Order: sequence, then structure tokens, then C-alpha cells
Amino acid sequence: MAQSEEKKAGEKPAKKPKTHEQLFKESWILALMKNMEEQLDERTRTKLMETCGRNCARRGAISMAESSKGNVGNLVQSLAKFLGKENCYQEGNVVHLAYQKCYCELVAEGPEKLPDTYCHCSQGWLLEIFETAAQKPVKVEILQTIKRGAPTCKFLVRII
Repeated sequence: MAQSEEKKAGEKPAKKPKTHEQLFKESWILALMKNMEEQLDERTRTKLMETCGRNCARRGAISMAESSKGNVGNLVQSLAKFLGKENCYQEGNVVHLAYQKCYCELVAEGPEKLPDTYCHCSQGWLLEIFETAAQKPVKVEILQTIKRGAPTCKFLVRII
């Protein structure tokens, strides 16, 4: 193999060109978000996206949360196995979460940046799984997200 064809150590593999379907989905999501930003007030947009996130959690991760009912520490340990202990830990009634990549199957590969409203979907996902495990209300604070331009996603979950 020629040296120019070899992958250099630590170099990211080249991204494949996006398909027509991927570009269509990205364009559709961007149009939806733009329309929401223009036609809905912030409170309504936030609630809508949180509800989407809660529904997403109910289709997957909720079983992990249900197996931790009454024991948030158990849920934190389960998530830490996936995210890494440095990215998921609990201090008192506060859980710290960090994602090194966007896990949303709809937008992880693109578009690069989305309106801030979109990440309330992740907030809803976290609300659903942590309220299920805690068996009481929680508050989720978005500190930063990849789709808002940050290098990582960071959240705080406060058990009330």
C-alpha cells in the first residue's frame, strides 16, 4: 500500500459523502426547527421537544430506569458503564452527565448546528429516565451541547 493511502496514526477516517436521504432528513429537521422558532413561543417549543425526548426514552432506555426504581445511584452506575465514570457521576442530589458525541439518532451525523430548542429533547429524555428511577420529580439543566456548538454535551440532573 502506498504511503499516501495509509491512515496516519490518530487521524480520523474520512467522512463518506451524505446520501440524498440523509441530506433530505437534515433539511427537513432544519425546516421544522426554523418553523418552530418562528411560530411558537419558547415555552411551547421547550415543552414540545421535552415531550419528544420523554417519548424517545420510553421506547428504549426506560427499562434501565425501571430496573433502578428507587435507586438513582443504580441508574448512574448503569449509565457510567456506557459513558465512562468521569462522564457520569453523582454528588449528593446532583448527577453530572457528559456526552462525547451526540447520541440522537436523528441528528448525530448532521446538521452540524441546530437551534437551541432541539436539545430540549435530550432534556426530556433525561427527565423521563431519572424521574422513573427516582420516583419523584427531577430538574435537568442543559449546560452545553454539541448541536449548540460545544465540543461535548453536559447536563446536571437535580433530584428534588
